Amino acid sequence: MSPTRWLSLSSLMIAASFSSVCAQERWQRLPPAREAQFYAPRNKLEEFESRQQTVLIKGRTWVGTLRVQNGSVRVEATEIHDASNSRVTGVTVTIVAVDPDRSANEVRCLIDDVEIDPLIKAFDSVAKANETITKLTHFEVHYRTFADFEIMVFKQTTGGIAAAIEGGFFERTRLLLTLDELTKLRWMIAQAKDKLDEIK
Repeated sequence: MSPTRWLSLSSLMIAASFSSVCAQERWQRLPPAREAQFYAPRNKLEEFESRQQTVLIKGRTWVGTLRVQNGSVRVEATEIHDASNSRVTGVTVTIVAVDPDRSANEVRCLIDDVEIDPLIKAFDSVAKANETITKLTHFEVHYRTFADFEIMVFKQTTGGIAAAIEGGFFERTRLLLTLDELTKLRWMIAQAKDKLDEIK
């Protein structure tokens, strides 16, 4: 075998073994898949609901259900307390997306009492969005709570302005809304806050 061929073959073998070692090292650096139970609660309602070996008392008052193009969203005033009377309140927003090809997908978002006023202000801000907020052709305006409930207003590619809500941590579920439906949802969340204020 000529020295040139020997050198080429040696270089090729070294490169091949190096790439497998690099690939193996990269795989070892990837974080292992985690179960939902290992994620830390993101607000007080989630923290209370995830408590173990504790007697929890949950109270809910249904405020309303908004039916939209690809599903529905349900709003409930929520209270959780334990036997020692430690208590948290907030709003539960349940998003149910209906896909004709799959079964209905339900996502529950827990919004702490202290997050409700900023969320209502965000509803007012995003509802005012229009083409003047950017010089580019399309826009999106988003607001997300700690528990991953998100509202957005955007310019559609076909023209016109639409809204959407999303929820979920592992898999996001989105419902498309009109601006009028977004305003109705804002009203329902404000009503839930009023009910919570009544029981303080």
